[in-house]
Amino acid sequence: MKKLFKLAVVLLLAMTMFACSNEGGEEQEQPEEKVFKVAFVLPFIGDQSYFDTVNAGRLLVEEYENVETTLIEAGDDTSKWDSIMTDVAEGGYDLIVSGNNTYEAHLYTAAAAYPDQKFFNFDYTKSEDLANVYSVTYDTAELGYVAGTLASLITTSDMEKANPEKMIGVIVGMDIPAMNEFIGGFCQVATELGVQVVIGYPESFADAAKGKEMSLNMFEQGVDVIWQVAGGVGVGVFEAAAEAGRYALGVDQDQYAQFIESQPALAEVIVASMAKNCDLAVKRAVDFLIAGEYPSGVETLGITENGVGLIVNDYYLEQVPEAIRTQVDEVLGKVSSGEVEVFSVLADPDGWAAVKEAALAAK
Repeated sequence: MKKLFKLAVVLLLAMTMFACSNEGGEEQEQPEEKVFKVAFVLPFIGDQSYFDTVNAGRLLVEEYENVETTLIEAGDDTSKWDSIMTDVAEGGYDLIVSGNNTYEAHLYTAAAAYPDQKFFNFDYTKSEDLANVYSVTYDTAELGYVAGTLASLITTSDMEKANPEKMIGVIVGMDIPAMNEFIGGFCQVATELGVQVVIGYPESFADAAKGKEMSLNMFEQGVDVIWQVAGGVGVGVFEAAAEAGRYALGVDQDQYAQFIESQPALAEVIVASMAKNCDLAVKRAVDFLIAGEYPSGVETLGITENGVGLIVNDYYLEQVPEAIRTQVDEVLGKVSSGEVEVFSVLADPDGWAAVKEAALAAK
């Protein structure tokens, strides 16, 4: 009996020592925090507009301690994209970010071939529905309505460079539904305000010289403010505005801030920019990934969701009269609340011709 008692005591002491050693946690191995690897497949960066905004989203999430990003500039030769996307899909990434109407088909081809790989389409335009893809689209029609409001109020005001002819212009990269979606609301509100619209399609997102040529022609016709919706072509729009002593509106990001140090003469013609917040959409997707709540399907981000909106910087506050800013703020609120029904080219393609024709003829 004494031997059994001694054995029990020894076992009890051993168990107590083991428990005490674990309470301090010194002998327990702590699991390492997961590092999420995210690949960004873009044709290029450096367009000073759209793709740079996506890359800004990459830089945002790269600041997270548990995120590593890889930027892959795949070029604009779409014949190589399927091969590139296959290589990336086999690269062991937790998430692959790509998109844009020109390149998203290659994302969906890879997503169908690799159903266990998560993808984020940062700018959805096609009717694809795969369980491993989360996509966002932006209410650019709302954005265009706000841009058209501001441009129309400028041209009818007594601002220094405003023209009593009441004409505004827009340079659109390509004459395709996804790009015309930007300007459906632009044309709609201009017509409502009795302002004529001049539209130019350079059929490019990089030909700045073409953008400048088209813009100078518009200014000669009597246009005094042009909204650029054409990526790198916008540099030519800004050059033309500076040369002609007129106004311009930027797109995708704060283009005044973008040029103020490197090319201040261009920055000074950009009285405002209309943001398509791809950078915040990228952050949103990565936040879902980290939280273990990665969705699928398509989400539309408008003014209410901070997917699109007017960038208000000090230059805008300085250059644009308070009365105009107040009217623009009222329109932002009405569009966000749904009080204003904005025309959508994508939702009503058959109605686009009439909206466009009315804007071109408005007086």
